[in-house]
Amino acid sequence: MSYTVIYLPDPGKRVFFNQACRSMRDMIELGIDECMTAIREGKMFHAAVNDGAFFVKIEEYTNFVCTAIHNGHRLRAGLVENCALSEAERLREEDPYTADIAVNMPITVVANDSRYEYDLNRPPETCVYEEAWGQVVWSEPLSDAEKATSLEKHTAFYTVLDVLYEQLESLHPQVQVFDVHSYNYRRPGMGDVPLFNIGTEQLDTQRWQADIDQWVERLGRISLPGIEVRAAINEVFYGRGYQTTFAGKRCKNTLVLPTELKKVFMDELSGEPRSDVLEVLHAEFEQAISDHVLSRSEQ
Repeated sequence: MSYTVIYLPDPGKRVFFNQACRSMRDMIELGIDECMTAIREGKMFHAAVNDGAFFVKIEEYTNFVCTAIHNGHRLRAGLVENCALSEAERLREEDPYTADIAVNMPITVVANDSRYEYDLNRPPETCVYEEAWGQVVWSEPLSDAEKATSLEKHTAFYTVLDVLYEQLESLHPQVQVFDVHSYNYRRPGMGDVPLFNIGTEQLDTQRWQADIDQWVERLGRISLPGIEVRAAINEVFYGRGYQTTFAGKRCKNTLVLPTELKKVFMDELSGEPRSDVLEVLHAEFEQAISDHVLSRSEQ
């Protein structure tokens, strides 16, 4: 597998995605309403939605979804020059290559806009940063109109996600969402941290503990070249993100599994991929998802 950078739709604003993913030429473009209609009608499609803010791919209406909501790096026109951070500084706290890790799964939702424009894993009231990780994000404070535009894009994403999860719940007794993120592990004082961290603080563990335990156990059996594999629950992150909050409030039978991956598949400072690791991780992670879903469906 080879990895590339796809530019969309604003030249120079990059989103990391591998060549196993269809290029923009192979996608359709859909507005928010068009995307929701297609989902409600049960159509299969691969689309750049809301002017490319995110991709939705549906090859089959399965009982599981893979999301990469921090994969994006793009800032819309008008914000780039006002951003006080360099591309490298932004990239460090984004989750590049997380879209690659489960790209072949039948339903994927991938964000292309940077979390510095609006963070899809924060609630609407705090999704637009002023400061992040101790750094001022904007040279000049954003105007109310600029904030409103970012909030509209955040709302649009979750409006589509709501329809998707509703549709899947109408077809299946239970739905699982593999909410894929990555994290920097070379910070001072990090110590021995797991390759995979599952955050369960917002989950109904009385109902879902068996699913959680099985997912952690299956991740622990992944094998990567020269890398210690360990999966843990709530060791580094606790699963406090907004996608989990949203699904918990809106869905009756959907389990979001916030899954953080240590950035062993890339140089977390330069952003360059370690293709040898990423290739194996991609294959192993997708197999883990398939095994987990199959095992749970048999119980």
